[in-house]
Amino acid sequence: MLAPESSNAIRALEENFWALWSRFGRSDGCRLHDEPDALWYETPIPTLPYNAVIRFSATQRVDQAIDRIFKRFRGRKVPFIWVVHPSAKPLDLESRLRSRGFEEAEVVDGMWVDLSQLPAQAEGPRGIRIRQAMSPSDVDALLDLVTWRWNVPSDAQMALRKISTAFEFGTPGSAVRSWVAWKGDAPVAKALLNVAAGAAGLYAVATKPDARGLGLARELALRAFAAARGEGYRLGILHATSMARSLYTKLGFRSIAPFRIFAPPQTFHM
Repeated sequence: MLAPESSNAIRALEENFWALWSRFGRSDGCRLHDEPDALWYETPIPTLPYNAVIRFSATQRVDQAIDRIFKRFRGRKVPFIWVVHPSAKPLDLESRLRSRGFEEAEVVDGMWVDLSQLPAQAEGPRGIRIRQAMSPSDVDALLDLVTWRWNVPSDAQMALRKISTAFEFGTPGSAVRSWVAWKGDAPVAKALLNVAAGAAGLYAVATKPDARGLGLARELALRAFAAARGEGYRLGILHATSMARSLYTKLGFRSIAPFRIFAPPQTFHM
């Protein structure tokens, strides 16, 4: 497990992210392009973020490499995102994406923490139960929240469930685990944990409007990281949106590097 040092954190932020998001391309009906200078995936879901370039580090024939990817997605007539990560190349990649009609849709803050420094879990708000999603019904509830979060069209929801098998939700020993918060019989919030690259990464934290203000994001994060800490992980990482940054800063996370998300105009909202 990586020691919680800033020199390790950037590498872990990138490699943990790639390990999780590349799963989108590993299911039947999907395609993962794992190339020396690029990592990108395609799925049959025609909405964001289900088609994406998540790693790019070309130094030769750069425009040809970019145009090849644009041609593929535009030929399919599906929007896609392009993540400009800390080690991305060339250094003017952003301007090259802008010249092809993309715009910066979101900047997420790569953050890290020494897991031993996180506060203890609280009991959680009254009337809320939080548990790891292990049963098929729990996984269904998780996917319902994903469907809501990304507004997945009804005709693509079966494809989403098929794609989800690559994440191995609820499978003992899986590197990817999830926690769901329940208000009565209704799932109202979720979070994922991915252990890879010697670090524990938190992803996909989201709370439905009727359960906001209860501190569920905080409790889900602490629950997931406590599980990782119990398994010996020392470095915790996450990619925070501007709205969530203050929450994680209060927990002790430190910013270290931005991840910039480029997309067609007015198509992507975190």
